[in-house]
Amino acid sequence: MEGLAPVIGVTATLKEDTERVAERPLGRFVRADADYVEGVVEAGGVPVVLAPVAGPGAAETLVSGLDGLLLSGGSDLEPSHYGEEALPELGVTLPERDEFEIALARGALRRGIPIFGICRGMQLLNVVLGGTLYQDIPSQLGRGVLGHRQRTPKWQPAHEVEVLPGSLLGGIVGRGVVKVNSYHHQAVKELAPGLVVGARSPDGVIEAIESREPGERWVLGIQWHAEAMRAAGPEHRALFEAHVSAARRYAGRRAAA
Repeated sequence: MEGLAPVIGVTATLKEDTERVAERPLGRFVRADADYVEGVVEAGGVPVVLAPVAGPGAAETLVSGLDGLLLSGGSDLEPSHYGEEALPELGVTLPERDEFEIALARGALRRGIPIFGICRGMQLLNVVLGGTLYQDIPSQLGRGVLGHRQRTPKWQPAHEVEVLPGSLLGGIVGRGVVKVNSYHHQAVKELAPGLVVGARSPDGVIEAIESREPGERWVLGIQWHAEAMRAAGPEHRALFEAHVSAARRYAGRRAAA
């Protein structure tokens, strides 16, 4: 087992194809943005795309074969998972994806598998561990907040985040301020027990969360899409490298056991 690249599960979403052939839609597609997959490959991992159509019952089988889990971005999380009713501003939700990824995350947490959450993935991590979300930043936080949904290309930064000293994130990116992109309208509200804040934007919105004890449980969530900014700076590539390194250590412990 020693020397083998760690296997990283990358969650996918479901998309409806609007193109029609012979007056019938082509149907649904499982989609994982190539940037996530390529980020894992560049960092030395072997990506495996996890289709949400497998259902929560398959999560236990799937997660048992992983060395790391990458929770990708995408649709809003159904607010019933954190005890709230849906607000009018809530976006599209995919219940089957929610259930599948919650089961995956719980299975990975039980096993101590390193988890890296990006955008929605960070929000899902917080909910799975007992936290809550702002369903819509503009309507719930009001004036004074940044525009967290940029209209410029994903590889361009929208604002800065302040990385907290002594954080796991700070040790990875190696700096106190990072320029990031921003494509979200939801955010962490109540932080889950066992997690700490790793970074905030200038308006106070939580931009990164991580395990309180990273030596015991490697869990990191970021609100920005680092997978799309890998060419913009080494700090974004370093996030994938740190996750794959943690997964390699996990694989080594599993092999030794």
